[in-house]
Amino acid sequence: MKTPLVESLVGWATLGFFILWVMEFRRTEFQESYWLLMLSLSCLLGFQYLRYRRGAVPLIDPETKKEAKPKATVKPSIKKKK
Repeated sequence: MKTPLVESLVGWATLGFFILWVMEFRRTEFQESYWLLMLSLSCLLGFQYLRYRRGAVPLIDPETKKEAKPKATVKPSIKKKK
């Protein structure tokens, strides 16, 4: 599976478990619904980790021992005609 798919699934699982916890908390006591809150928080931390891992850029390039610059992603769409 690709990382964006897993990332979105974990993100939606976070929201789903949180909604289930709110509904369960209204019905029962906190001690009985605590596991849903912890499951929601663990999914949230997993989601944040996946986002960090996807977007992390090393500050120092190990080959040149200089500061690494992120590559430009914006390219001009219109080229001049000669």
